[in-house]
Amino acid sequence: MLKKLKLSLLLLCLPFAALAAQFEVDNQYTVIDVDKSKSPQVTEFFSFYCPHCFKFEPVAKAIEKGLPEGAEFIKNHVNFLGGVSPQAQSNLSVAYLIAKQHGQAQSISDQIFKSIHVQRAPLTEMKDVKKLLEVNGIDSATFDQEIASMPVISAEQAMQNKQNKYSKLGALTGVPTFIVNDKYKINLNTIKNQKELDELVAFLLAL
Repeated sequence: MLKKLKLSLLLLCLPFAALAAQFEVDNQYTVIDVDKSKSPQVTEFFSFYCPHCFKFEPVAKAIEKGLPEGAEFIKNHVNFLGGVSPQAQSNLSVAYLIAKQHGQAQSISDQIFKSIHVQRAPLTEMKDVKKLLEVNGIDSATFDQEIASMPVISAEQAMQNKQNKYSKLGALTGVPTFIVNDKYKINLNTIKNQKELDELVAFLLAL
């Protein structure tokens, strides 16, 4: 009986052991000198103005869909891209957060990406951002109320603070960037396909 129990435990450990052998620190991922988050999470630093982020959206969605129960996927919009003013970029952070407040984060995120990269409408003015949300179900009065609310103001500041923190640590030098449990940066240039990426995310969540 004891031998059977030991064998069962060994078999349970085999998948994780296989992943541990497959992924190496400073190869597929980098350890950041910060405390690990208390709850499991994957943060994507991204910009609506970034063409790579636009192309990476299906990958990000697949990561989120494949997360184990209890793990959270967090999108952190940045405002440091060149060619567009930081204020215009922060406007889109605010738009995303307002959409999130109303359970429309993904649908409005899709529309913002489409506007910039497909329709070539850059949304650099707040009035254009406001109009896009209005067309997608968040009316003008609600937008004006939410943009001045503490939850949205605080959340947008938290996005900037997190962006600045990881930039100073050298972990955030461009987008998209994925960080697991606030501590493990995925080195995307080493990953061959979605399956390998999903396995790496699972491995890092379990560390």
